[in-house]
Amino acid sequence: MKSAELKKTHELFDKKELIRLVFELAKLRKDNMAWLETKLQGSEHLPESVEYYKKKILSSFEGRINLKVAKKAISDFRKASNDRESLIDLMLLYVESGTEITVKYGDMYEQFYYSLECMYGDTVELLNKWGDKSLIEKFRPRLNAVVTKTEGMGWGYHDTLSGIYYDELGEEK
Repeated sequence: MKSAELKKTHELFDKKELIRLVFELAKLRKDNMAWLETKLQGSEHLPESVEYYKKKILSSFEGRINLKVAKKAISDFRKASNDRESLIDLMLLYVESGTEITVKYGDMYEQFYYSLECMYGDTVELLNKWGDKSLIEKFRPRLNAVVTKTEGMGWGYHDTLSGIYYDELGEEK
């Protein structure tokens, strides 16, 4: 069923039936419930929601690495919440986790590094786009720590992250 058809169909249901459908959908998968909770809960419950997504990201770097699952967790959170600080935290956790895998097990493959580089670039880009100096300064130590930790890693990973950090955040090398 296409979106337009679905919109027409929802008009056939009353409010009570729609709420029931939303909860059935939420119960169907844990990810659905987490998204709904994040979307509907107030800021006082945000840490619990963020923790769910952090666990999802961290677990995707354990055992068989699954970058797709980690990126989806970030994307789902971004769609459910407007909390900028938590989004940056999750994005940076993705890069930090991938970097730790390399430290622990040695050089990875090119696509792995490319994914981390893109996420790092997106993180810095969002920080600059929002222009919130306090948020930039809050995350600067973690952003810099990743650059420092990548020294000597393969596929130009360090060079790319270093370039993004120094070019986009305006620090001298």
